[in-house]
Amino acid sequence: MPTISVFPKSEEAPILLHAQGLCKAFGGQVVLDKMELELRQGEVILLRGENGSGKTTLLNILTGNLKPDAGEINYFSNGSPRSYCFPQRWWQELNPFDHFTPEFVAREGIGRTWQDVRLFGSQSLHNNLAIAMSNRFGDNPFFALFSPHCVIEREVEINQAADAMLARLGLAGREDSSADKISLGQSKRVAIARAVLSGAKILFLDEPLSGLDRQGINDVLTLLQSLITEQGVTLVIVEHLFNQLHLHGLVTSDWSLAEGKLKRNGTISQNVVQQKITQEKNHRLPWISFFADETTILIDEPLHCGAFLTRIRHPEVFQSNSKCLLDIRNVIINRGLQTIIGLDDKGNFSSFSLRIYEDEIVVLQAPNGWGKTTLAEIIIGLLKPVSGNVFLDGQNISNLPPWKRRKNKLALVTAAKNVIEGLTVIEQLNLASVSTIPESLYSFFNKNISDLSGGQKQLVAVLSATGEPYPKVRIYDEPFAMLDAQSICETAKSMLLKKGTSILILVPTPLTTI
Repeated sequence: MPTISVFPKSEEAPILLHAQGLCKAFGGQVVLDKMELELRQGEVILLRGENGSGKTTLLNILTGNLKPDAGEINYFSNGSPRSYCFPQRWWQELNPFDHFTPEFVAREGIGRTWQDVRLFGSQSLHNNLAIAMSNRFGDNPFFALFSPHCVIEREVEINQAADAMLARLGLAGREDSSADKISLGQSKRVAIARAVLSGAKILFLDEPLSGLDRQGINDVLTLLQSLITEQGVTLVIVEHLFNQLHLHGLVTSDWSLAEGKLKRNGTISQNVVQQKITQEKNHRLPWISFFADETTILIDEPLHCGAFLTRIRHPEVFQSNSKCLLDIRNVIINRGLQTIIGLDDKGNFSSFSLRIYEDEIVVLQAPNGWGKTTLAEIIIGLLKPVSGNVFLDGQNISNLPPWKRRKNKLALVTAAKNVIEGLTVIEQLNLASVSTIPESLYSFFNKNISDLSGGQKQLVAVLSATGEPYPKVRIYDEPFAMLDAQSICETAKSMLLKKGTSILILVPTPLTTI
């Protein structure tokens, strides 16, 4: 991404949001400590911090999804200032026209996306975007009865805008696809588009590039750049460690959050710039180093439709006669009416096969929509292929339900909804029969999982896959998507290959490949 000039210069731009004295604590743990911040038109803020530092908590407060314990928030983005002071008095809750809730804050031009994508699964992509747009005259019975031509004209404008936005993000032709039939990366793009079409003037983006492939990242960055240069939209971005390098040239200010305090580092951190240079030189996924050293054998295999396979083998463990643990034979997989696995590069039918051997780690990189998550669901038994079979350690498990496949030592960690929110951490680990627990989890054993950060939840989910009976094959769908550097290290340790087993890791195609 080239360096861009925002409009206008940040120090001259009008203030759209100002907050001071923000405090928030959970169970005695201080997350925000008398924090002060301001956002100006056209700024692009990279908000960094370790897992659990309070980044998502801060976003929840500024968007009305969570009340601070103390402090003041002032919104100026819609011309008429609106202020909220905390703690609020009981009588303030009696005013039906001015609550501190997401709906009222959204009317001030505040929008956001979430780590866990929140689309309407039963609705089409087109409808997911159209419903977010303002001035829907058809919702007003007066316009519907007495001015139907205005309703029709507005609906045409809304439909055209929704379809144009989908095309802009590389989703042309998928307008009628239901939101539960697209990949995680595609869902992320739709969620960002929906927030944009709602008319947000300040947009909080919680890991917008996570789960996106090379083309998806380019599409989103192009969209964000146009929002800044053409509309002066202010962006606050929380992004995964390995995706921060893609924001170089877009970000105007680098903020870090630690111990309840906000530190302003000026322009984007030099560490991020150096990371970008290093990755461009290495041309490999940055976390591969957690599983490989100088002696490790890396075998690269191109697959159909832009997918790529890397086999990680340690010579002191992997043998030439190692047996096949997971054998996927001649499968054809559909999502709805669309064949997503079982076509070659020219679109002709060609079944898919994959063998994973004992004592190896296999990394499957593929573009969004290729079918990575669907393939994982086929292996674990959540979906059935149109044709083909799945063998585990020589046994055909194609007709076994998921729970029996887990009993036969096959485990999957999904990219989303992979923990039970109503349980505490220790209850989740006990339920998964996890016997070895790292010290890094001791500090929040008794916390409810719903109170954990996204990275902490992912760490618990990854560890849950190592419960008894210990799996022969573990499948991880984007295991590092929401983790900071320390959590990635801890997670990789819990994922290390145990003799006699194998691992399959599914990730989107990065911006730089071999």
